[in-house]
Amino acid sequence: MIRAALTAFALLAATPAFAQEAAPQYYRLDISVVRKGVEVVSTHTQIVEGYPAGASATLGDVTYDFEANLFSVQGDGDTAQMVVEAHLARGESEIAAPRLSFLRGQMAEIAMGEEAGDVLKMSIMPVFADD
Repeated sequence: MIRAALTAFALLAATPAFAQEAAPQYYRLDISVVRKGVEVVSTHTQIVEGYPAGASATLGDVTYDFEANLFSVQGDGDTAQMVVEAHLARGESEIAAPRLSFLRGQMAEIAMGEEAGDVLKMSIMPVFADD
């Protein structure tokens, strides 16, 4: 009888309602390259914590490839700090590798580069089931 009760409890504890970890959240990751104030290329992708994502965009004969990883670094649930690490390449050359920290479920953005040249803009925002 005790063994059956323990087995039943173990099965219930393994179900999502009793799971300790939150389900992965989806995020929309946008990236653009702005040259002298004009957006020359823009792309976006959806990313999930713990899984890589990628996208590419072509401008004329130049292809921009974008790869990113999203993971948590501290805290639990809604207080977890998230980090997105990205790599942007133009053709065969890597042009930027931004790293952006933010709180789970929040929006964040970063811009890097020189206004006289290329500026890389990256933003991340949660995607809710209703979206």
